[in-house]
Amino acid sequence: MVPIQEQGHKSGIGYSYKPFLNRFIEICESHLENKRAKSFAFIFYAFHNQQIRDIFKNQGGFARLDRLSGKDLSVFYIDSENEYVVNEFNQIFLGAFEIKDEIELPSVVFFKLDNGEVENVQIIELTEPDRMFAFEELFSSIKSYLKDSTEIVTPKRNMIPELVEKTKKIGVEQLIKLIINQGLKKALDFE
Repeated sequence: MVPIQEQGHKSGIGYSYKPFLNRFIEICESHLENKRAKSFAFIFYAFHNQQIRDIFKNQGGFARLDRLSGKDLSVFYIDSENEYVVNEFNQIFLGAFEIKDEIELPSVVFFKLDNGEVENVQIIELTEPDRMFAFEELFSSIKSYLKDSTEIVTPKRNMIPELVEKTKKIGVEQLIKLIINQGLKKALDFE
């Protein structure tokens, strides 16, 4: 589990928001090189998705997710009490994956980075509104992905096959360009 935090907001694991935006691809390549991960995921949620925010704040739940992901999966998520920052993060990265208006939040987007290419994008929409069951849904989604990263076992309504096909492969240059075009300049000016 890799939190993305507002600059100076917290210390410890994770990355500060603005440097993460600037170094996203470099960070992923570093995780691969240092054998911290074989693939990656983003957990996207709307600011009002309290059940997801509660999962991140619960030490026991966070620890279980962190142990589960281990050295196979780096799971990024925005950790902020600022609604603007959460919305901006979602816009930038959902736009970069070209899925901004295609999925419901909260969602998990899994992908691999291979030879400079983002590949095998898989999307799971999380639908459970109860915090306790939401944790189990998130946990089982990650567990299923880790078990077989080519086919995620989830309820049928959570898979978006046409979107997965559409986003199978995105070049790094295109991803960086999309991130910049979706508001990186605005994000860097935000203080």
